[in-house]
Formats: sequence, C-alpha cells, structure tokens
Amino acid sequence: MLLATGWDSRWNDPRGYLGYDSEGKMHFPGYGLDAARVLVEERGVAGLGIDTHGLDSGLVPNGEGSFAINKLLLEKPRIALENLANLDQLPAVGCTLVIGILRLKDGAGSPVSVLAFVP
Repeated sequence: MLLATGWDSRWNDPRGYLGYDSEGKMHFPGYGLDAARVLVEERGVAGLGIDTHGLDSGLVPNGEGSFAINKLLLEKPRIALENLANLDQLPAVGCTLVIGILRLKDGAGSPVSVLAFVP
C-alpha cells in the first residue's frame, strides 16, 4: 500500500521536507497506527510506502519517536518504503512494484530502486 501525500515536492528544501517548526520538532504526514494495523493484519498488505521521511508521522502524539509503524511492519515481516517520489503519477490501483534492494550485513535499512509498472 502506497500513500501519496505530495510531500515529495518539498525534497529540495530539507527543513521543509522534515517540517521543522520553530522549536526544532519535525512535522510530516505518516500512517496512523490503527490504519496500519488494519492494512497489515486484516488486509494482508505486503508492506507500506510513503513519499515522506518516514512511515510514522514526524510528530507522533503520546509516543514521539516510537517508530510504531516500522515495528509493526518488521515484526511480520513486511516491506517499509520511505522517501518515495512521483507517487502522484501512479493509478489508485493496478500497478506492480519492482524493488531492487541492496542487502547490507547487519544493516537496519538500505537504499533501494523502486520501479512501478502501470497498466
């Protein structure tokens, strides 16, 4: 499941992309935990992707920095894709993603190339 927020348009402005406020806190869109649980546990999605800095929003109420969405995905295991671009150019349904990954020994993440085939 991919979430297109339009946030990728801020990529060339690092402070804007991370949504820093005057107190230095980040604000950017992300998945809500309840929605992510439904998608992963009830709908059986293979993973979640988003065009922002992270799957969890930049400011998480009552648990800022908890990475709850990432933890939910990686317990299953599922795919977590962040910092995607041009999601607005994909159809709402029907595309196939090809994800070229770089396996890093003992790594917590990796850069990937993501290609979308559209019908």
